[in-house]
Amino acid sequence: MADRTSTAPARRSWLRRILTSLFLFLILVGTLVTVRFMWVTRDRFPGYTVEVAVDGRSAATDPRPLRIGFGEVDITPDISNPDKPVWLAGFSQNRSALRINDPLVTSALVLDNGHARVGIVAIDSIGFFHDDVIRVRERVPADWKLDYVVVCSTHNHSTPDLMGLWGPSILKSGVDPAYKDRVIESCVTALGQAITGLTPARMAIHEIPVDPAGLVKDTRKPEVYDADLRLLHFTHATNGSTLGTLVGWGNHPETPWAGSRDITADFPGVIRTALAAGIPGTNGLFRPGIGGRHLFVNGAVGGLMTTHPSTEVTNPVTGELLKTPSHEKTLAVGHQLVMRILDRIKSTNAPSVDTAPLTVHARTHDVRLENNGFLLASFLGLLDRGHSKWMHFRTEVALITLGDASFACIPGEIYPEIVNGGVLRAPGGDFDIEPLEVPPLRELMPGRIRFVFGLANDEIGYIIPKSEWDVRAPYLFDAPSSPYGEVNSCGPDTALLIHQSLRERIEEWRSGQGAMR
Repeated sequence: MADRTSTAPARRSWLRRILTSLFLFLILVGTLVTVRFMWVTRDRFPGYTVEVAVDGRSAATDPRPLRIGFGEVDITPDISNPDKPVWLAGFSQNRSALRINDPLVTSALVLDNGHARVGIVAIDSIGFFHDDVIRVRERVPADWKLDYVVVCSTHNHSTPDLMGLWGPSILKSGVDPAYKDRVIESCVTALGQAITGLTPARMAIHEIPVDPAGLVKDTRKPEVYDADLRLLHFTHATNGSTLGTLVGWGNHPETPWAGSRDITADFPGVIRTALAAGIPGTNGLFRPGIGGRHLFVNGAVGGLMTTHPSTEVTNPVTGELLKTPSHEKTLAVGHQLVMRILDRIKSTNAPSVDTAPLTVHARTHDVRLENNGFLLASFLGLLDRGHSKWMHFRTEVALITLGDASFACIPGEIYPEIVNGGVLRAPGGDFDIEPLEVPPLRELMPGRIRFVFGLANDEIGYIIPKSEWDVRAPYLFDAPSSPYGEVNSCGPDTALLIHQSLRERIEEWRSGQGAMR
């Protein structure tokens, strides 16, 4: 018979060794996970902060000529190497580019009123993180004397992944570091071209009402749009020829939709091209253009503003109704908008000015990160951006004014109801509270024409009113499932932070705070 009393201690010793090994293994795994998380979320720019308050309103007592300059750099990727696919951003993973339909560009506009100088850059891209905006600013030579640089993305869904979320799989980034560096450098080059080309100019400001029907659909209640066109038109101070425009409109550039694997600038590219060269017809030009260079900046696109596949768009040249997503439908959207702009410029007697006060008020903020998906993406190395402090992204909000125009620079996709009014205490929302993001931002902004620059200096995702936030049942408006949006948002408190920051910038402007120039 076996001696059980002699085997019991051996078994206990074996069990202790197993448990000790397992404990040490778990400590090792936990340490590795912690080190990994700390490394990928490290602050790439420790101590970086923006507190800009430039007040160029002394132009009223010391007027100097308004000068503007445009720059443009091609950033169309090379898709000729099958061993190095270009991953398209915006819809799903594993969507590689197969064809180039039209070029992508980085556009720049520099404004100089003799007292202050501001650079505005717009990239044909899905989004551009704040860390990359800092990299652009670091490369801008000091002797260009730019008081402020704002870098916007058009939010185009047929462009290379610059954010890391749309690679060959859900676990692998789609960003090509060499291409991203090319885009960063293109911003600097375009700004340099604009500064070199600074020309005395006159400026006219326009706001053009646009019925969203047949152009853009709001796919999430409440139904609120940012559908009106806003326009700065710059002409040569001496001969009156068009130097260029800045166009603002709110819609997702995703007209060809998810099935397309073509590189295209979408309707922002159509607008730029058609304003300069005209709208082609069946026999020659349908409408002549106005020459010059043109920059498109997107507006309030949260909600979600899109030319949905169910939206029928009329081709203004042929009258044909286009519903199925296609490049022809994209042309129709862009040409509809260009027709409105050309009609306004041709028919209006809007006053123009050759001097204008120019001000900038900008501030860095830490946005709390409450999105587990974003955290996982950071851990996996998909989101290559630092945390300014534990569980926070560094971002930026700014207010720019130029004469009778103002520009709210918003670092993501803000819901139009925060901008134009209509935030609801939504039935079924996770927070049963009255709206916090009130009054609407446009009601507070100075000037006669009030632009919103969406995805300006960052892309932190959707900026959703807290009273409309919804991830738990019951769902908004008795919907069977939670709405789209929250999955790509930093959290329910982001909107209030952005709203409060812009209010503070507006108050600074009204109080005249800043370095007078």
